[in-house]
This record gives sequence, C-alpha cells and structure tokens, in this order.
Amino acid sequence: MIKDLIVSFSDNFKEKTRNPFLGTYVLIWILRNWELVYSLFNFDNSYKLENKVAFIKKYYETNSFSEGVFWNLGWTFLVLTITYVVLNISRVIINISEKQLKPWVYKKTDSKSIVLKSDHEQVRSTRDSLQLRLDRERDSKSKLESIIKDLEEQITEITRTQLEREVEENTAIDNSKPLNIVEIIYNKLFEENLLDEFSNFATTSKKDGYIDDNYKHTDRFIQLGLVKFLKEHWNNNSKQYTITQDGEGVLKYMRLQ
Repeated sequence: MIKDLIVSFSDNFKEKTRNPFLGTYVLIWILRNWELVYSLFNFDNSYKLENKVAFIKKYYETNSFSEGVFWNLGWTFLVLTITYVVLNISRVIINISEKQLKPWVYKKTDSKSIVLKSDHEQVRSTRDSLQLRLDRERDSKSKLESIIKDLEEQITEITRTQLEREVEENTAIDNSKPLNIVEIIYNKLFEENLLDEFSNFATTSKKDGYIDDNYKHTDRFIQLGLVKFLKEHWNNNSKQYTITQDGEGVLKYMRLQ
C-alpha cells in the first residue's frame, strides 16, 4: 500500500511538473532563491539540524515569502508570455518557409522532379473523378449485359415457340415423315450455309474460348436457340457462350449425316 502511495505521488508530481505554468514557476523560484537551494545541499558537516533550520528562518526574514510568491508569479507569466510569443513568431517563420518559400524554390530550381502539393491534389481529384466515372460505366455495362441476356433468352424462347409451331405444321402436312425441332434447325442452318460456322462456334465454346463481339453469326445462333450467353464470363471485346440442348442435338444430328 505504501508503495502504491509513493507511485501515485510520483506520477502526480510528474504530471504537475509537465504543466507549463507549474514547471516555469518552479524554475523561476529556483533561480530567484538559488542561494537557499544551493545552501540546502551544501551545508558543512558541522552544521546541525538546529543550525539549518535557523539558517532557513533567517533567509525568509530577509526575503519575504509572500512578496517572493508575488514576484515569482509575475516572472512566470512574463516568461510564459515571451515564450509563446517567440514560439508563434518561429511558427510564422516556419510556415512561410515551408508553405511559400520552399515550394517556390523547388519550382524554380527542381520543377521536373518535385511536384507541388496543389498540383498533386489536382491530379488526385482528377483521378478520383475518373475512377468514379469508370465505376459508373462498369455498373452501367453490367446492367446492360443483364438486359441483353434477358432479351436473348426471350428471343430464344420466341424462336423455340416458332420452331415448335413449324414442327406441328410439318407434322400435320406430312404425317408419314414428321420433322422434329432439331431437323428443322439443321435445315435452316443448311439453307443459310451456317453448318460449318456453327460447328466451329461450338468447338470454340466447348474449349472455354471467347467469341469476339464482332462475329456476325452469334445473334442468329441465339435466335435459333443453339447457344446462350454466360453473363459471368465476358470481357470488353468478347463473350463466352454455352451450347443449349437443341444445339447439342443439332451437333449430334450433323455427325450422323
């Protein structure tokens, strides 16, 4: 417990001495009473306790304690005022040197390797603005890709419905040789001379290859329900597609021909 009290007193003393006013006051008191301080630590060995106490009493008889406190306070405030005035003057000089003179000197003597903070802030602002625009464009492109996929699925469904209707019509016309949807798609590809194109398209897709956006037959293959666009697999200039069940049927039919 005594140890805790000593530690607490020591910490409290250190905290108080760090205070600018108290620290300055202690320094002023020591300077104004240096004779007393010096004597307290340099009494002759022959001096007894009574002699030391008598010396201290005599010192304060000739040096008023209350008057000393008053003068100590006055000198403390004066020193603090001068100190802070000097510190602020030095801060003004430092700020002028760092904020105005130093950038001007760098600009005049080493403009190629030194970038002013104002120029850096302007470049960073421009970069942030471009990054924001890029993020917006990416979001917009992602939304457009989603819309395109939905439209392609709708086109595929409409085309499939039309092909199924044609199957029913052909079946009604010639019951002896009904055509299924795979045969109808095959015949359309044959008529449009797209059999080889679709075969190459399917081979590339199955190898996880990307189809260039400028490839002119992609839309037709989508319309016929042969391929589907993979939304999660695309980049700026090409996309990846998967072969549908009808597409696999057409490929199998082609191998049997």
